[in-house]
Amino acid sequence: MKLRMPFRACAVLAVVLAFQVQIAAQAGVTYSGRLINSLSGDPIADAAVQIDELRRTATSAPDGTFTFDNVQPGTYHLSVRSQGYSSRRAEVIIAASAAPPRADITIDPELHFEEVTSVSAESRSQFETFQPTSVLAGQELSKQLEMSLGATLENQPGLASRSFGPAPARPVIRGLDGDRVLILQDGQRMGDLSSQSGDHGVTVNPAAAQTIEVVRGPATLLYGANAVGGLVNVITNDIPRTSFSGATGNFTVDFGSAATEAGAAADMQVGNGKVALHVGGGGRHSENVNTPAGEIENSQSRSGFGNLGAAWTGAKNYFGASYGYDDTKYGIPIIEGGGITLTPRKHAFSVRAGGESLDGALTAYRATLSVRRYKHEELEGAVVGTAFVNNTSEVEVMGAHRAIGRLKGSLGASALDRDFSAAGAEALSAPTGQRSFAGFLYEEIAWPHVTFQFGGRVDRASYTPEGEGERTFNTGSGSVGLLLRPAPANDRFVIAMSLARAARYPALEELFYFGLHPGNFAFEVGNPDVEPEHAIGFDLGLRWRGPRASGEVTYFRNSISNYLFRSPLSAAQLAARLVEFEARFPARDDVGERAAEIIESGEFPIVEYLARDSILQGVEAHTDFMVTPNFTVELGADYVRGELKDTGEPLPRIPPFRFRGGLRYQYNAFQAGGDVTATTQQDRLAENETGTDGYSLLKLFAAYSFPTAGAVSTITFRVDNVTDELYRNHLSLIKDFTPEIGRNLKLLYSLKF
Repeated sequence: MKLRMPFRACAVLAVVLAFQVQIAAQAGVTYSGRLINSLSGDPIADAAVQIDELRRTATSAPDGTFTFDNVQPGTYHLSVRSQGYSSRRAEVIIAASAAPPRADITIDPELHFEEVTSVSAESRSQFETFQPTSVLAGQELSKQLEMSLGATLENQPGLASRSFGPAPARPVIRGLDGDRVLILQDGQRMGDLSSQSGDHGVTVNPAAAQTIEVVRGPATLLYGANAVGGLVNVITNDIPRTSFSGATGNFTVDFGSAATEAGAAADMQVGNGKVALHVGGGGRHSENVNTPAGEIENSQSRSGFGNLGAAWTGAKNYFGASYGYDDTKYGIPIIEGGGITLTPRKHAFSVRAGGESLDGALTAYRATLSVRRYKHEELEGAVVGTAFVNNTSEVEVMGAHRAIGRLKGSLGASALDRDFSAAGAEALSAPTGQRSFAGFLYEEIAWPHVTFQFGGRVDRASYTPEGEGERTFNTGSGSVGLLLRPAPANDRFVIAMSLARAARYPALEELFYFGLHPGNFAFEVGNPDVEPEHAIGFDLGLRWRGPRASGEVTYFRNSISNYLFRSPLSAAQLAARLVEFEARFPARDDVGERAAEIIESGEFPIVEYLARDSILQGVEAHTDFMVTPNFTVELGADYVRGELKDTGEPLPRIPPFRFRGGLRYQYNAFQAGGDVTATTQQDRLAENETGTDGYSLLKLFAAYSFPTAGAVSTITFRVDNVTDELYRNHLSLIKDFTPEIGRNLKLLYSLKF
């Protein structure tokens, strides 16, 4: 017994000592570093630093230093993000010594790539997206700001503008527009009719945007069938999402000479840490547009909008609602002798809840209810020729699940309820209800130098026109992507690949329209028997960045089966098939009368929506490089070729090749420069399409930001089309009748506090 007691005591002591040794081993070491500007050597403060494998984060101090305590020895990957700098990912080895030496990490100033939120469930740098993107914000948005969304974005890589005069211009992405390009505001559909007709505008004032994001290529996985060509997301943040105390806001006013144009927009947020209120509004007015050939009659416009939002904002969650109203009136040139005016109005109501950095199975979520009530009249003088109503209600839920090993992703669902009707001369379809439901899954598997993405989506949509047969479509989409970050490149070069199988069910106008449609310069014949489009989209992109240069070059190919396009139909063919068309649209008793009128007048070409296999492919490139610390050269080019697969015949309204070169001088908060955009002639033409000559446009600009009573003011001055060149936009529906805007002096002032 006496021998057992010391033995037991020794055993207990050994266990305690072993446990203490284990605790000491688990305690780890302190790892610290400092972030430094690679060009100036200045420290970088307020940067987010993360050890990826441990998912631990820290924020750099004013002297650029950061610290992680209790880190086990090993090899890790350190990610750094900071506003105005390139995101950086570096491999670090933490030794077992008691005090590892501090690591100095150099970070390059950002020349091109910004944060983008529209490409996945979580925001990320453009440098790390699977598809090419464009982002306009701050001074860059001021340099490009125009009266319409299409004109504001038309100089971005791969983008062009479909127009019918200056007011209703709409973005075109890689030669695709209309129902194939989705326009969003804060991630929700606009609810207007801009995709339906060339004379219908997008109900948003670009001056009200904080940021405008563009995704080029199929984005159907997260956003559905209407994003088969790409999407544009105008971010205004009407519903506050983060907790803050105090007041922030923006004010912008701009003036233009070519259309005697003036516009203003303002928004303000106030919060007390728990509740936040947002209020905004603005307007725009312009007279007829001047061109080198004279004034475009009836091209004037005016618009006004207001919005109000409020939210409860907690540490990790928020819940809020907003209401907005848009009221626009603009003229339509050429048609009916320039006597047509459109009057779009929209009520928008949204409720949204969300959360981030949550415990449990879901680390983040978002749920949104959006209700849009849209209508517009097409006035012939003071008389209503046609009245349109488009009411939509949309529900979306999305959640990001907790990482399972290397697997991280999100899942979601959405539903859309739409009621469309038109009464009058251009009531080309019966009142129609549309219902759609969708569910999707988006996942990523990440390794230190490779990220693999995959996902799928299912959609079900139905159209119910009054008195005619219902059409129901069940479609599926899927995508895979690969992001390669070669270790020797030190996070300064990536290869991005994306392969998507996207499906788009036909739009209402492609199915059910029959009659004269001056807004598209055609007599349109819909086809309720067509099947969904199926596209195989492939993107291969190379991106690079460094202290003095960054850029991207992308090859894309989009093979679309059952591609719906407007195929010419002769008057004789229309007359011969009249019985077929009367059976196609049984609820309408005026099919014969409408056909007889267009056959007799011959006022517009006759087109029928037909499905043929097609291919669109091309190249986009952009680069910025600093010649000296103050001078930066920008170069870019884009080209798309669209044709029918079986015959090689060109698709209609494809943008021509374009090259852009610019030089920018920057000293602190002042910048000035110019750029030249050279566009070639377009002579690859579809049947009955007219070509356009090549042209070159010179733009000059200067901008300066300065502090004013605790806020930041920015003054921007631009001269567009300096040489007053007479040119025609190949995607303008009225290019045969009038050229584009002439020399335009633009002055903008913005205040941010």
